[in-house]
Amino acid sequence: MAVIGKIREKSSLVMIIIGVGMLAFLLPTDGIQGLFGGNDNSLGEIGNVEITGPEFNQRLEESVSQWESQNNSTASAEVRESLREQVWTALIREVVLESQYAELGITVSSEELFDMVQGADPHPQVQQAFTDPNTGVFNPTQVLQFLKSLETMPAENRTQWLLFEEGIEKERVSSKYNNLLTKGLYATTSMVKRAYTEQNEQRNIKFVAKRYVSVNDSTITITDEELLAYYNDHKSEYKQDASREIEFVKFEVFPSEADIVEAKEWIEETAAEFKIAEDDSSFVVYNSEMPLDEAYYGEEAMPAGLDSGFFHSEVGTMSSVYEDNGSFLVTKLTDAKMVPDSVKARHILLKATQQPTDTLLEARIENIKTLIENGADFAQMAQDSSEDVGSAIEGGDLGWFQEGAMVPTFNDACFDGKVGDLVIVPSQFGFHLIEIMKQADKSKKVQLSTVARKNVPSNETFDEVFAKASLFFTNNGTTETFTKATEGEEYSKFIATEVKVADKNIPGMADVRELIRWSFNNEKGSVSAPFQFDNTFVVAHLAGVKEEGIATMEQVEIQVELGAKKKKKAATFIEEMKGVSDLEALATKVGGTVESAPNVNFAAYAIPGMGQELRINGMASTLQQGQMSIPIEGQTGVFVIQIESVTPAPETTDYTAIKAQLDQVNNAVTGQLIDALKDKFGVVDKRYKFY
Repeated sequence: MAVIGKIREKSSLVMIIIGVGMLAFLLPTDGIQGLFGGNDNSLGEIGNVEITGPEFNQRLEESVSQWESQNNSTASAEVRESLREQVWTALIREVVLESQYAELGITVSSEELFDMVQGADPHPQVQQAFTDPNTGVFNPTQVLQFLKSLETMPAENRTQWLLFEEGIEKERVSSKYNNLLTKGLYATTSMVKRAYTEQNEQRNIKFVAKRYVSVNDSTITITDEELLAYYNDHKSEYKQDASREIEFVKFEVFPSEADIVEAKEWIEETAAEFKIAEDDSSFVVYNSEMPLDEAYYGEEAMPAGLDSGFFHSEVGTMSSVYEDNGSFLVTKLTDAKMVPDSVKARHILLKATQQPTDTLLEARIENIKTLIENGADFAQMAQDSSEDVGSAIEGGDLGWFQEGAMVPTFNDACFDGKVGDLVIVPSQFGFHLIEIMKQADKSKKVQLSTVARKNVPSNETFDEVFAKASLFFTNNGTTETFTKATEGEEYSKFIATEVKVADKNIPGMADVRELIRWSFNNEKGSVSAPFQFDNTFVVAHLAGVKEEGIATMEQVEIQVELGAKKKKKAATFIEEMKGVSDLEALATKVGGTVESAPNVNFAAYAIPGMGQELRINGMASTLQQGQMSIPIEGQTGVFVIQIESVTPAPETTDYTAIKAQLDQVNNAVTGQLIDALKDKFGVVDKRYKFY
């Protein structure tokens, strides 16, 4: 079964990474029907394939089950969220990539799959699954034996193997496709030589600029038709993700005076019971709102709030009720002992491996202890036997350490024992044989048991604040009334802008997923009923809606106006700068000066004195020495340039560095494959309706 365990792990890994698996059928369970029970249970679209809520949820639950089986624990909210993203990505990959595989005819033949499992050079995961962990040697005979015995194994094991085979088959298809893309992007000799010239040929230029800032925007008049024309010509610049602007009012719940009085009365009554309790630890566990603390404290480390003389009290002494960090507390001094400030020890560790041989670990460590007690050298035994590599090379020596630095069982053995003790203790790491070598001077430390009652709002207090939030919602359920109510001093309005569909937090508030879902499921101007997030009620107003795609004219009105005015300035400047064949004369005409920029080339990011002006880079590379350009519309102004001198790229026959650079750029392009295919197919993500 050990091999099946490995295969189970590997098949799950492959499935998650490359998105293997068929789209699931509808789930008939009540929970799923409740979540996706409406008429519209569409979760999104990938090309012309609709993804429904039930089928996505089944895929998600399968991934969660795989994760929980592999990790032997329940998936947390964070894990489920991560798996949700993985499943969605896997679905996209399946739809868009498999269509490409089919179009190109990329497959894995039965002979190829056979070779991947049983051939001379099997798949790396097959090699790993059938490699002897003790020798590190792959055993192909075990593969054949395993496959022969597969029919007699439980159905679950056969299914796991088939999933594993399907996974490595899909991985091979994906690898072929990626290789096809990589090989298709190749830096030819002419491309390499041209790139070398573009990067190394230098041109010194002179230029005259008329910059847009020289004319105040307020003097430029733009018609509605010109604004619309500019917007239509530059729509590609106004792409946006879906986002929301949320205005909200917070109603925070704090403990009332009555809540505080009730908490103090409770702690005072409990203190009387605690004083006569026979089992202090159990009393704390059952009554305190803070976890049991079994640590021992020196005088200088006593918790805040306790009287300075409490450390010197007798065991059993009770403190008076005190307040700290929003809680009422009472503490009993439950134990006192003399403890060394630090300990020097060495150990030998036999690690737990969760194999049947673990039952022999204690016997092995006992045998090592006996050998040392009979004269064997501890340091040599540690070097030969200890599985704590870091300390083994030092003969097991851990040096000096303070209390709390080691795991509890190890710590207690070292600080409660005496110098020379040779003791065996278990821990989560295995079995330790410890020798206490030295102990520092001992000092008094005390153990404290504390019962705490937090000052939290009562149900009645919550009800009162909820009533206020509900009344606010009732009276201010429109944009007009919400805005008017938040203009005064009674209510503080908070604003969250550019809230994205997958966000969980907004400025000033964490874990408000339900509020964000609401904002994407409602229309602009909507006002929410109160949401509760911990001790805060929130009433929200959906102030702004931006849908994915091209922003509307109204949403980018300011950018469009600025751009249109700049465009109009450029047209005026170009007309003014035309027809002059001398830079000095041109400078006089436009009221400027002749400026210089050295070492300009096609590949440069910026030009001295101009900044990032890519049109100038392009134009400069086409002109001959002494030649002037026509007026060029740039980012910061209109320019006329003249080539002062040209320094050709140095002669070379070694283009290795340039080719490596181009290859790196090409390889980076393949990483943009999924995004390009998503744009081609069109991906509509509506998971926010349910998650």
